Amino acid sequence: MIRKNRKLNPYLMLIISFMGIVLVGSFILSMPFVFRDNPKNEWCHVGTYLDAFFTSLSAMSLTGLTTYPEGLVNTLNGVGQTVVIILVQIGGLGIVTILTFLFSIFKRKIQFRDRLLISQAIAFNNIGEIVRFVRRLIIITAVCEVLGFGLGIPVFLQLFPNDLPKAFAYSLFHSISSFNNAGFDLFSSTNSLIGGLFTNNGGAILADNWLYYYFNIYNAVLSLLGGISFLVIIDAVFERKSPRRWTSFSKMVLTMAGVLIITMSAALFLTDGLKKDNPMNLFQVVMTVINCRTAGYSVYPQAEISLPGRIICGVMMFIGGSPLSTAGGIKVTTIFIIIMSILSYFRGKRIAVFKRNFSDDIIAKSMSLVFIVVTIIILSFVLITLFGVTELKGYTMNPELDNQLASIYLFSAFSFFANVGFYTGVEPFLSIGAKIVLCFLMLLGHLGPMTFFQLFQNNLDKKANVHYSFVEEDILIG
Repeated sequence: MIRKNRKLNPYLMLIISFMGIVLVGSFILSMPFVFRDNPKNEWCHVGTYLDAFFTSLSAMSLTGLTTYPEGLVNTLNGVGQTVVIILVQIGGLGIVTILTFLFSIFKRKIQFRDRLLISQAIAFNNIGEIVRFVRRLIIITAVCEVLGFGLGIPVFLQLFPNDLPKAFAYSLFHSISSFNNAGFDLFSSTNSLIGGLFTNNGGAILADNWLYYYFNIYNAVLSLLGGISFLVIIDAVFERKSPRRWTSFSKMVLTMAGVLIITMSAALFLTDGLKKDNPMNLFQVVMTVINCRTAGYSVYPQAEISLPGRIICGVMMFIGGSPLSTAGGIKVTTIFIIIMSILSYFRGKRIAVFKRNFSDDIIAKSMSLVFIVVTIIILSFVLITLFGVTELKGYTMNPELDNQLASIYLFSAFSFFANVGFYTGVEPFLSIGAKIVLCFLMLLGHLGPMTFFQLFQNNLDKKANVHYSFVEEDILIG
């Protein structure tokens, strides 16, 4: 009797390992010892496991938003905050990457089958270079986070001059959070580093403070590095190639990222920088666009962004960052391929960019991904609208948000799928059903829709082996 070798589906392995860590984190975050002794947070100690699960999933998916009405810093103590940032680090690197690195450190030989599983799980095609790539990924992460930690120390020493351990801990927390594009902060419930750091009694941002610009800029640089793709950093730093010899992938990512930031900043400035009431300044416009890529920090109240501005932010969140990075969204390469395919169609030519042609399969895959994601976001928006908000004992939602709920729900659907996590003010008041929908969006956005389709369709990306073909026929469209 011949026994068939059962192959472990790498995508199933990825989902199981991811959800396993989320469940462990949610169990710890539901324990009383992780909460502050704050009378206003008594509901947490008896309260919902769903909020702990939401926070754990938000950390692992690098969304960076909680449903605690008092915010992360006022709800969780040092132990809880440590658990959250560990989950962020695991989510940024990936459990498969961490295990591969540990095996390589202890000189354990990784067989070809294991390399294949790892490469499929982290979407890296070069099986022979998988271990080397993982080591470089760990080095890049460590160097960037240590650099961010060092850059943050001057800021936190200004804030906590008599508490050196706290200054160091806060700097490390925000460095990890920013590089991994998680967007968690330890200052407010609104994911606004600047709103929590530099506020007056009236709530006005102290824009003349040097810390305002310094802190914003270095956090933006960290989030850009995290979302630019490890392959690009390897191309530019480890391989030490001149820009002309960079891979077409690196050129595509950098070109598209630059074009998006410039064009979206110009568009947002026209909609919200020139408005009469509380207009954005140019610095806030650029920082908002960069944070829309996936970091999720606010330098301007989200509730005051105009409807056209929210559409611009939604498009930016939808596109997101780059493949093999800490960013979410459909990725800049996907939208690049679609744009170039449309332009090539009107020119009557095949796609040829950076002296490379691209197959019809990658075009079909890109367009399918966009269609699937748009469909999921629309369905999620409908469900969130149906479930709506609910009352929360001891807390009242800002009444000004009542007239904006429809646009906020749509904005949140984009935000959570792209793992951006912009705080709108309604999150703590969402019903159980709405929170579950957002959890699904976070999971789907971080792991990618194609990961789930691979579970049920083994022939995805494979051509059928048939010996016949049907007659082609053109039909009317449009």
